[in-house]
Amino acid sequence: MPEFWRDFDSEQFDKLGPRWIAHQHLPPYQAFVDWTRERNIVLATTVRHPGDTLVSLDYYVQNFAGKTYIDPQTVKLLLNKETRSSRIEVSDGFEAYVRTKFFKALNFSIAWLQRDLSYGIRYEDLWYSPLETLQALTDEIRPVPQPVLKNAVAKSRIEQMRSNVGEDRDFFRGGGVGGWRSSLPRSIIELLDQSPPYPAQLRWLGYDLDPEIADCETQSIKSLNSKEQQAVSSTGLTAAPQMHSPRLLVMAQDYGKASPAAVHSIQDHHSRLNAPASDDPHAGRLPPLITNLGARLYRSRPDLQQAFPDLYGRDRVAFSHWFTEIADEGALANAFIIPVYQSWVQNRGPTFSPVHLPCQPPSSLEGTAMAGTEICR
Repeated sequence: MPEFWRDFDSEQFDKLGPRWIAHQHLPPYQAFVDWTRERNIVLATTVRHPGDTLVSLDYYVQNFAGKTYIDPQTVKLLLNKETRSSRIEVSDGFEAYVRTKFFKALNFSIAWLQRDLSYGIRYEDLWYSPLETLQALTDEIRPVPQPVLKNAVAKSRIEQMRSNVGEDRDFFRGGGVGGWRSSLPRSIIELLDQSPPYPAQLRWLGYDLDPEIADCETQSIKSLNSKEQQAVSSTGLTAAPQMHSPRLLVMAQDYGKASPAAVHSIQDHHSRLNAPASDDPHAGRLPPLITNLGARLYRSRPDLQQAFPDLYGRDRVAFSHWFTEIADEGALANAFIIPVYQSWVQNRGPTFSPVHLPCQPPSSLEGTAMAGTEICR
C-alpha cells in the first residue's frame, strides 16, 4: 500500500518467532529501519535488468490483476484484455506507465542499496550461477552446507515450482536474461535510453541497453509533446507543461505560445523550485533531495508538518515518498519529481561480486526481510 509514511506495525512479523523469511516492497523509512536494527534482521535486495523487470511486471499484471492487490493505477495503465503475443504491443497506457511510474518502482531497490542497508543480489547471477551466488550470500549471513544449498536450487527450478503451486503456476512465467530485447517495442527501449531518470538508474545499477540502440541516431519519442521539448530546464529535465491542482505553487504554462524570454523565465523558475531546500542542512548532499518546492509545500501544510515532524532527519525518506508518489494524487509533473529520483543515484553504485555487501552486515540472524525487492515476479 502507498501510505508508507505511517507508523510501521511490526506485530505481524513479531508473531512469526525468532526465525523467518518475509518479502516486502518498502522504502527505507526510519521506523522500519529502526525495527530491523533492533532485531538484527538481515535485509537482502534483488535487482534485475530494468528491461526484463518491465516485461515481467507487465505479464504479472496481465495474469494476476483482480486476483491479488496491485496498485490500481498500474493495472489501469498496463492491463490489456486482448490476446497477448510474446512481444508487448505499444499502447498509450504502457508508454504512460514507463514515462510516469516505472522509475519509481526501480527506486525501491535502489534506495536500500544506496543506503547500504542490505545485501544486494543480481537476478542474472542467480540465473547463470545459482549455487555460487546463493552460497556467497549465505556465507555472509550464516554458512549453510553445500548439499542443503544444492537441494534449495533444485527446488527453485521453474518446473518444480509450477508443480508445487498448482493453480497459481502462471506466477512462474518463464525467467531468463535478456528477453526484453525481443519483447519491448523500440520506442520503449528508446524511452528507457533517453528519458531521465532511467539512464542514471541503469548506470547506477550496472546495466545498459544494446549499443546499437544507445549509439544510434535516436528518434524523438512520439509520446512526448513537442511543446514540452521546447522547455528544458538547466538540469536537463523536461519542464512540466501543466499542474492540475490550484493548491500547488507551480502554475500552468503554454510553452508553445510563450516568447523565448518567457520560456527562459519559466525554466529559471523551475530550476529554483528544483534546487535543494535553502534551509536543508544537508543541502542536497543526502538523498533523497528535498527541493524548494517540497519544502514550500511542507511549510504551507500543517498536516504534513504533523505527519513528518523531522523533515530533514528521520522523516526525510517518508516525506520524499509522499512528495513523489502521493502529493495531490499525482498532480506534480515529472519535471518536479525526477530530480528527487536522480538524487538517489548521484553517487557510486553498488558492486556485485556476485553479492553486494553492506558496510555493516548484521551480526546475527533472527529474520530475513526481502525489503524493497523483486519488483518483478
